[in-house]
Amino acid sequence: MKSILLLLLLFSTSYNFSGKGEIEWKSMESAIEASTSDDKPIFVDVYTDWCGWCKILDKKTFQDDEVVQYVKENYHAVKLNPEKDGSFTFKGKTFTNESYTDQHEINSYPAIIVLHPNGKEKVFMGYKDTKSFLEILKKYKRQVN
Repeated sequence: MKSILLLLLLFSTSYNFSGKGEIEWKSMESAIEASTSDDKPIFVDVYTDWCGWCKILDKKTFQDDEVVQYVKENYHAVKLNPEKDGSFTFKGKTFTNESYTDQHEINSYPAIIVLHPNGKEKVFMGYKDTKSFLEILKKYKRQVN
């Protein structure tokens, strides 16, 4: 009996019963490359390690099944921390994580940047719940298509 309970406990901790998937986060370079070939837009989660609202965005909005599915089907997702080293080239210019966020005048976190290599970039500041986040993604997708 103890071995059966132990097996059940091990199984329940290793298997995700909630049905929730996860957003597939990419580097900025790979998202740009993929977007160029498949024409899906990109959303960038601009965050910092110390940002409380960023952590809530990660735990609530980015874990929502509808958000995960919509992003999987329609977007490439990137996490970008301006306080960490990193650089990439976009539209012929080389950026560091910090210079990219500076260009967009981001001075509070979280922030969401939606972009397409052939389209405009838009910034949305602050925490977004599931409904608000999906509205942003759907509206931008309509604009670039």
